[in-house]
Amino acid sequence: MGIDFSTFGSGPAPTPTDPRVLFDALPDRAARYEFLRDPQGQVLQTWYDRRSQKDLVVKLNTGGGKTVVGLLICQSSLNEGEGPVLYLAPDPYLASQAMEQAAELGLDVTNDPRSTRFTSGEAICVLSLHRFVNGKSVFGLQGDGRPVVDVGTIVIDDAHAALATVKEKFTLTLSRDRHEKAFTELLDLFADDLRQQSEIAYQGLTTQDSSAVAPVPFWAWTRRNTDVTAALNKLRDDEDLQWSWPLVKDVLPICRAVFTADKLEIQPPYPPISKISSFSRARRRVHLTATLADDSVLVTDFAADPETVGTPITPASAGYLGDRLILAPQDISASIKEPAIRDMAAKLAERVNVVVLVPSHHKAGAWEQHAQITASKSDEIGAAVTKLRKGHVGLVVLVNQYDGIDLPRKACEVLVMDGLPQAYGGLTRREAIALGDSDEMVNRQLQRLEQGMGRGVRSANDHCVVLLLGPHLSQLIAAPRYRSRFSPATRAQIDFSRQVAAQLADQPLEQIESVIAQVLGRDPNWVTAARGALAEVTYPQSTVSAGAAPARRAFDQASLGQYAQAVRHMSEAVAAATGETERGFLQEQLAAYQHFIDEPKAQQTLVKALTYNPAILRPIDGVKPTTIKPTDTQAVLAAGYLANTYADRNDFLVGVDVLLDELVYRPDQKQVPVFERALERLGYHLGFEAQRPERATGSGPDVLWATGGLKYLVLEAKSGASTDKIWRSDVAQLAHSMSWFQDTYDQTCSATPVLLHRVNTLEYNAVAPPGTRIITSGTMAQLADAVRKAMVALADAGAWSDPEAVAKQYQAHRLLGDGIAQRFSVTPR
Repeated sequence: MGIDFSTFGSGPAPTPTDPRVLFDALPDRAARYEFLRDPQGQVLQTWYDRRSQKDLVVKLNTGGGKTVVGLLICQSSLNEGEGPVLYLAPDPYLASQAMEQAAELGLDVTNDPRSTRFTSGEAICVLSLHRFVNGKSVFGLQGDGRPVVDVGTIVIDDAHAALATVKEKFTLTLSRDRHEKAFTELLDLFADDLRQQSEIAYQGLTTQDSSAVAPVPFWAWTRRNTDVTAALNKLRDDEDLQWSWPLVKDVLPICRAVFTADKLEIQPPYPPISKISSFSRARRRVHLTATLADDSVLVTDFAADPETVGTPITPASAGYLGDRLILAPQDISASIKEPAIRDMAAKLAERVNVVVLVPSHHKAGAWEQHAQITASKSDEIGAAVTKLRKGHVGLVVLVNQYDGIDLPRKACEVLVMDGLPQAYGGLTRREAIALGDSDEMVNRQLQRLEQGMGRGVRSANDHCVVLLLGPHLSQLIAAPRYRSRFSPATRAQIDFSRQVAAQLADQPLEQIESVIAQVLGRDPNWVTAARGALAEVTYPQSTVSAGAAPARRAFDQASLGQYAQAVRHMSEAVAAATGETERGFLQEQLAAYQHFIDEPKAQQTLVKALTYNPAILRPIDGVKPTTIKPTDTQAVLAAGYLANTYADRNDFLVGVDVLLDELVYRPDQKQVPVFERALERLGYHLGFEAQRPERATGSGPDVLWATGGLKYLVLEAKSGASTDKIWRSDVAQLAHSMSWFQDTYDQTCSATPVLLHRVNTLEYNAVAPPGTRIITSGTMAQLADAVRKAMVALADAGAWSDPEAVAKQYQAHRLLGDGIAQRFSVTPR
């Protein structure tokens, strides 16, 4: 006969709110959740102590169990009466993963935001941000007349990845194909303003040149706002625009707009997140993240409290991470080529699972002969991950999936990263051009790299070998100025891996493969050394830039039409900027706010901003071209530039590899701006004065080199050409640039017209300017080879900062300015 336990006590047991006690009390959790990991318990305790603060950031290493922490925070808040509770993931795949983990924990969850179980605070609602942030959100929008769904607690997983999704949702995109009439109407409306900024960029739009990027000046956008609103309002019920138009229409006057050959993109400076009232009104918001120390973007884009964001919740130790060996084979030995690395990866895949992350289908094509699976869509990636977890698959290629997939234990023992995503949207390409190599842009790359490298280590018991392909990824882990920005645990593993790489220097790939075998075979000495490298690692204090909060306040005030206050706050953000490139970009935004109250002052601000960043908008009156000339000998200028640019031998060699990789001709017009920037930097490496007049003034050549002795090279880059002929328009552009030179420089100066194109064959009706030289793909390869040999010699001698050594090497490799164009070019035919 049993016992009636209902007679015990005076009533039902209280529901635990302490998330650690709650975890222990879960009756139906899966066997693999027997215990909380110590770091999880630590952050849950700290969160519980601080839970009344509205914005909290929880940092755990990639693979540290953030999802479990987030779900327990959700359930704790429900138990405490701080519901309804919403768990948001960056995309549908990650949302489905969170649902699975919640089920394994035995938590009551739903993915239906209309469910009464959610709205009554009985179950956690798990959604992707795509369903939460959109113009038809079931949660309601501020001011649209629909009731707003009350949400007490919101937990955002992978907060940095989530921000990208939110920005995308607050971007209105007009497609030239789908919305041809409206696109053409608006392009015609701004034609004169776009031409004033850059005639070449405008011509690129009309000829549908895929490299063309043309921002609309803020004064033109403001002046024609009524016409823009009317054109877009006609499309408010369009299948695509109905998801974004309601989110941006109220802040349209302060939006940024960028034309490309196929799109018009419109986006506010920061997401007006208050439109999603359920988010802005939530009493608790918890941001889960793993990567990087700079959390300023949570303040600017999510309007989070800078004080609480600046004091994140972290475990006592950051060393709770699986073993990783992180190698860049081409950095170890210049003789190792990418096809050989792919062959080695395929060989390893015969025994273990190898996962390759690539940014595009084009990159995936290089792995086609080796891959058992290539996946790019969400459902394909999910199916591939499931197979990898179940057993041995071989080599799997995942396209543009750098976060959110868990590949524990034997699911991924070798991870290959073959490139990082490039900026292909109009707004992101414009930002990439304007911000260049600024800290903000580099931090975005590092964040994506760290997220990718974390896919194969999901707990302290996992292990993974990470191989990085290409000079760009090598540079991010080799250069001290970049390496210091990784999270502490990843940085410790990179530093330890570089000690291993130093012992492999100049060894063949077979030797690298044998070391990989040691790691995969769990050599006890390797395991001891790898874990020792993490023993003393702790989390640093989070960084929130001093300009983040005032920049956000400025936007919020401007969105209310309070432009004087917006100018005051934006001035604080500009004053707080630490880099010149970023300061100039922020001053452009300051000028945009000033325009509403003092148009002449806004133009003056823009003129000042150009001194910091020549890639921003040019004022209405244009920019007068500035002349350049060498201030010293070629060798002295080159040595000074190299000394100031590179910290050590490895940084120097990898940096040169990156530069020369960017100077390869590729049939991709969107890569031309990268090529132009590299061409300017090549001039500095060679000891020339260099500038990009077309970018700075809207007229003139892509790049100008002053090679000494009042001699110049006028350089027009057609590196993205795919044809076997040089078109008439290409040489006409070169002729225009020569006319610009003659108007800008006096008769004591002489210039050689140089076209950079894969071939030197002119179209039948194309007439090149007198004296034209063509740097073909073949002669560019010769120039790159000469540069590489000179730089390697300087690196081996440790003499890149010595003008005499530089002069000697440049002379030996025929890189001296006098006649350099003739040596590495051919005549047109």
